Order: sequence, then structure tokens, then C-alpha cells
Amino acid sequence: MSDIDTYITQFDLETQRRLRAIRSTGFDIFQNAEEKIYHTIPTFMINGKDILNYGAYKHHITLYVGYDVAYLLKNKYPQYQYTKTTIKIPNSDIFPDYIIQELCELLNYFGNH
Repeated sequence: MSDIDTYITQFDLETQRRLRAIRSTGFDIFQNAEEKIYHTIPTFMINGKDILNYGAYKHHITLYVGYDVAYLLKNKYPQYQYTKTTIKIPNSDIFPDYIIQELCELLNYFGNH
């Protein structure tokens, strides 16, 4: 079992499903990404740079996406909580797989330009 698997299995089944959806989408989009625990949470690394960090918490999942992507998505999906560099998706909400797809595509674009 990898460190990421160990991280994911500590949560309830629904949270595990959400984390696995993020992980799967990341692997689909980030070519040649390395996955590891970085700053205590799962992270996709490309060329030694963290491109997406994600973690589960009691009431939400937080995606650490950087300023540019958080800014773009904040205007498009204002129903979520944002900081300058993160997006929080409440556990009480239906999980937005389509937003995870869009977010990863944006991160892939910004990470490669």
C-alpha cells in the first residue's frame, strides 16, 4: 500500500471516493506526474514542482491550486469557499467531478506554460 493509499483509507467511504476521484482525474490529465505525500497531504508533482495538493478534513476537501486557478474558478463557481490559493468543497455538497476535471486541466496548462 502506498503512502497515498494509507492517507485515503483513514477516511469514511464517501471521503475516500472523493479523494480517489481527484487522484484518478489527476493521473488522467497530468502526464508524467509523480505522486507523493507533501506537506502531509497527497500531491501531484511535475518536474519537482507541486502542481496539485489535496486533503480531506472534517467538513470539506481542500484543493491547493495556486492563485491563478483559484481566482478563475472563484468567479465561475462562487458557491465554494476560497482563499487566495485554495478551494474548499464541503462534504455536504454533491461532489463536482466536472470541476475537478476543469481544475486539473487548468493546472496542467499553467504548470506547462
